[in-house]
Amino acid sequence: MHNFFSFLTKKPNLKILELKRYQVSFGLDRLVFGVDNVHVDVHISPQVYSCLKKTAFLLMVKHTRTENFFKEYKKDLCETEKESLRRLCNDILLDGINKAKIASEVQIDFLGQIALLKLFSEEIKSQYKGIVSQIEQLGRMYQISEKHDQNDVFVVKEKLSEIKIHVNHIMRAAGKELFELLVDINTRNLRNMRETHFFPRDILPGYFFSNPMFHTSNPGDDFFLLEEYALMGQRAEDIDNYQNIKSTLYSLLKQIQFSDEYFKSEKTEGPEIKRQEVNGFFGEGNRDFDAFIMEPDNFDRIFDYSSSTDQYEKARKANENEETLKDFREKIETQKSLLNLFYRQFNQSGILRQMVAALEMKTVCEKYCPPMNPRQIRDFLVNFWTRLSFRSQQNRFKSLYGADFTMAPLWQTLKRIRHCSSLDKRHHFVTFLRHFSRYHRDWYNFHILKEAMDAINLVEEEKIILLSRENHSLYEFLLPDEKIKEEKPIANHVIIKADIRGSMAINHMMRSKGLNPASYFSLNFFDPISQVLSEYGASKVFIEGDAIILSIFEKEDVAEGYYSVARACGLAMRILQIVQSYNEKNKENNLPVLELGIGICYCQGPPMFLFDGDSKIMISQAINQADRLSSCDKFLRKIFKSQNDVFNLFVFENENEEVSESGIDESTYRYNVNGIELNEEGFQKMAKEINLQKYTFSSDNDDSVKLYTGKVPLISGNYQRLAIREAVIHKVQPDVMDVSGKILRKYYEVCTHNKIYNFIENQS
Repeated sequence: MHNFFSFLTKKPNLKILELKRYQVSFGLDRLVFGVDNVHVDVHISPQVYSCLKKTAFLLMVKHTRTENFFKEYKKDLCETEKESLRRLCNDILLDGINKAKIASEVQIDFLGQIALLKLFSEEIKSQYKGIVSQIEQLGRMYQISEKHDQNDVFVVKEKLSEIKIHVNHIMRAAGKELFELLVDINTRNLRNMRETHFFPRDILPGYFFSNPMFHTSNPGDDFFLLEEYALMGQRAEDIDNYQNIKSTLYSLLKQIQFSDEYFKSEKTEGPEIKRQEVNGFFGEGNRDFDAFIMEPDNFDRIFDYSSSTDQYEKARKANENEETLKDFREKIETQKSLLNLFYRQFNQSGILRQMVAALEMKTVCEKYCPPMNPRQIRDFLVNFWTRLSFRSQQNRFKSLYGADFTMAPLWQTLKRIRHCSSLDKRHHFVTFLRHFSRYHRDWYNFHILKEAMDAINLVEEEKIILLSRENHSLYEFLLPDEKIKEEKPIANHVIIKADIRGSMAINHMMRSKGLNPASYFSLNFFDPISQVLSEYGASKVFIEGDAIILSIFEKEDVAEGYYSVARACGLAMRILQIVQSYNEKNKENNLPVLELGIGICYCQGPPMFLFDGDSKIMISQAINQADRLSSCDKFLRKIFKSQNDVFNLFVFENENEEVSESGIDESTYRYNVNGIELNEEGFQKMAKEINLQKYTFSSDNDDSVKLYTGKVPLISGNYQRLAIREAVIHKVQPDVMDVSGKILRKYYEVCTHNKIYNFIENQS
């Protein structure tokens, strides 16, 4: 501690660096075991198996460069099969998301992804063995065939030898291309769906599936490290081995008294993350250190004073306040001090020389490796005795590697390292630490995902599938056409009522001008609403002359129906948007404009039905409640008529207790003009349907308003942003509408004003 503080004039302010924590939650520990009581039974669509075999075979042919031996290979066919596999995997992963949502268990989604990961890994290995076997068989056939000479046999044997020598490179290239499908599906196709249902840290990032360690049998192989990260020592005596670098970082972080408090404040909704302790990762004493090291960008945040200096200059030229400039100066000073400390420690330990050489050697390695190995090149650049040995053996190298063998590129690289400036060395130092960070993170993820894959039993045998299914221990990820089709009973339902304000006055005015109010209401209200119902899974209950009542049903065990409230809110917003767009046209033609009041009521359980001849009539208390939610008190409409607020709904309670006791609805006064009210049960249900984030919005009158926002998936595959305002009901004197206090009950408005959505976008 004394040496540290003597080197740094003052303790650095780490909070100003806004460091990030490795923030991913993963596990399968809450899932039930299968029939063997050891593994989790998983059944994946047979169509995925079939398509995967074709795709993996074609990829293996491509990367072994054996197209001439397999006439069925076509480049276009390979891309077609990849696209087919992409679609199938997308559908079964979507099935997994829906199952996870229904069960309120995100680990089911994890299971679907890991099952595909295991399936892909096994198939790549299987197809490589298959290619080798077929080439060997082809060689034997050529030997006994009269149609082929010895040259043909030699060509086959040479290709077979090449495939076996470059097995690691082939497996890595084919595996990467195949796994890229998973990365693409998860990051592009299904990201929004997962954001709708799960907490951010429950969404596995793309680097989980692009992890290079899945495609090598030896994560410490020199060629692998050189290609994917940076060369590190593998022997215990190597000063730059993985453990030494990690220990040095731990020691330095301890010196600066690094702790959890220095991480940037992040949202931590949901249960506390319980990270697996694997091979020393996240163990007692280094939990915070690993959380720091596994975020590669943290090394830029802690060391990159150059970018901070640029930001400072821009702020200074923009005449930012002195406090902002002071923060920038403190940040720059902290970054410089920390870089000097870490750099000096690694330099004194001798590791820095190895780091610089590991990065500089990448440009010349391909000239010598193979047949040489990268470690020989690195040793030449850092060790005098190795260079001396190279000189004495130069003639032998020429005889082994050819007469044109030259060491000139190596000497040029050595010269470049010797003349490397302190600034360049620092740049190499930070770059190497970023590579190390990725390696440290990928090594940890590889361990936990390998354990997860080992815990899965991919069942294909029909007997096991039936047994596991019968015991309710089988997790199935199937395509829609593979599922048993049956009409599911209604579990719950939502009613939406849209009520036109002042319809009688509009009717009277239009008739007095010789205009047709029936066609006006039809073209501006009923018809355009009918056109969008299918996108929200809604249907008409019945139509009145100045109102429409709609329903959305939740079916038992049908995931697509479990967005009923969120989609109802989205539909209500859409209805208002439709009416407002027609209002703009009507203003131009001197026609009346429509004002609505919309009520949304969620009701647990199914509605009842009766039949009038062939007509099916719904009976539900939700219809009556939606009617009250959509209503508007005439007295309040006069009071609020002149206001121009971002909110269109206000609810009050009669202070007369005797009236209130007679029933909540009868004692409530409501202003609802172009507003949307959602009942409290509906809001609670929606909070389970989609992931809602909470914000505080300051209105024009300086009141703090609670907002909840999230995205709802529509049947079309699009997503719609929702914003819900939570407000407290005020007690009023009924005669004069003077506010006398608040009650505990709340009401919920689905917001429509652009100001609200612009605010949310700026917060994201």
